Amino acid sequence: MVPSVLHLSTYDGGGGAGRAAYALHRAMVDSGLDSSMRVARTSNADETVRAGSDLRFRVANALEHRLWSLQTSPIVTWRSPAVFGSCGAREINGGTADVVNIHWATDGLLSIREIGRIAKPIVWSVYDMWPFSGSEHYGIDSPHARWRTGYTRSNRPKDEHGLDLDRLTWERKSKWWAHPRHVVAASSWMRRAIEQSALMHDWPTHLIPHVIDCDAFSPMEMREARLSLGLPQAIPLVLFLASAGINDHRKGWDLLDEALMKVRVSVPDVEVVIVGPTTDGYSPVSGVPIHWRGTVQGNEALRLHYSAANVTAVPSREDNMPLTAMEAQSCGRPVVAFNLGGLPDIVDHEQSGYLAEPLDPQSLAEGLNHVLADEHRAGRWADHARTRALATWSRPVVTSAYQQVFQAAISAS
Repeated sequence: MVPSVLHLSTYDGGGGAGRAAYALHRAMVDSGLDSSMRVARTSNADETVRAGSDLRFRVANALEHRLWSLQTSPIVTWRSPAVFGSCGAREINGGTADVVNIHWATDGLLSIREIGRIAKPIVWSVYDMWPFSGSEHYGIDSPHARWRTGYTRSNRPKDEHGLDLDRLTWERKSKWWAHPRHVVAASSWMRRAIEQSALMHDWPTHLIPHVIDCDAFSPMEMREARLSLGLPQAIPLVLFLASAGINDHRKGWDLLDEALMKVRVSVPDVEVVIVGPTTDGYSPVSGVPIHWRGTVQGNEALRLHYSAANVTAVPSREDNMPLTAMEAQSCGRPVVAFNLGGLPDIVDHEQSGYLAEPLDPQSLAEGLNHVLADEHRAGRWADHARTRALATWSRPVVTSAYQQVFQAAISAS
C-alpha cells in the first residue's frame, strides 16, 4: 500500500524551510502520490494546500514572540517556545492521512504539547536544531552544548538572564515527546547532531536531502539570463540570496563583503547581485557595485538569477541544507561557501564549487577568485554540479527515499 501523507508546515513559501516543505509535497502530488499540506499561512494558489484560521494563527504567533522577551541571551537566533499553536492534534488525528510529515511547524502553528498528542505515525523533517534543542533554532555547537548534555539549572550560560526559556522548553519536549519518532535529516551534519543530542539520540534517523525540481532549476545560457534581467553582459557577477537580505547575521553578508575587498584586487570589475529585501542607503565596505533585485518569487525568476551569475556565494555562519546552494548547483553554477553545516553535502570541493575555511573571508575570497579567474575550471565544475544534482536530490530520488521512511514509520506504529 502506498501511504497517504499530510505535511505540516507553518509556511509553504518565503524562507527556505517553507519552500522545501512545499517542494516535497508538490513533488509527491506530481508523481501521483496522495499528499496534502496543512499550513498556517499559504503563499501558493494550490488546492492541495490548506491554511487554518488566520486570526488564531496571528494570536498564537504574537503570544509566541512575546515569550522571547522573558529570556536575555547572547545567542542571536530565532526562538520558538512553542507554547501556543493554531492547529491541534484533534484536527490531525481526525484526518484520513496514514502518516504525518512534520516540517518547520513552529511560530504559531503547532505547540510542543499538540505534537506529542498526534496519534498517527510521524516522520519529522528537521530543518534546524530546534527539535532537539531548547527554544533556540540554532545554538552553540560545542562538546558541552546543552542540547548534547541536557538542559539543567547548573549548565546555563553565565551571560544569560531572566527566565531560562531554553531549559523550560526542552523539559516540555522531554515530557511530551517520550515516544521516539522517525526523523529525516537533510545533511550529514544535522544527522550527527540529532544522533548526539540528549533528546533524540535514540530516535530512528534517516539522511535524505531536500528535493529540488531539477527541471525547473536547469541550466540556461548566461547571456540569455542577463538579457532577461537587464544585467550587464561582460561583468563578473557574484550572486547572494537571503530571505532577510543582508541583515540576517547568520547568512554572513558581512563576511562576503570583506572577502570581496580581496577579490577586487584580482578582479577589479566584479559586481554583486543581491536577492532579498533592499537596504536603502547602504554602502558596502568593499565598495563593490550592487544590483539590488529585491524579493524574488517563483522558480523561473530564481533560475534566471542563478544562471545570470558566474558564481553563487553562500557565506553562512550556520546552515543545514540551504536551498540557494542546491538550486544553483542544479542550474549548473559553481557555489562558493564555508566548509560547515550541511554545505559539504551539497558542494564537492574543487569539483562543483569551493569550500572555504569556516568564517575566513580570505579563504572565501580565494574560492571566488578560483571561479572567476578560470572559465574552463568554472565550466567543469558546472557540469559536475548538474550531474550530481540529478543523482542526489532530484524529485524521483528524494520522493522514493521518503516513501521508504513513511512505510517504516507506519510499520513501527
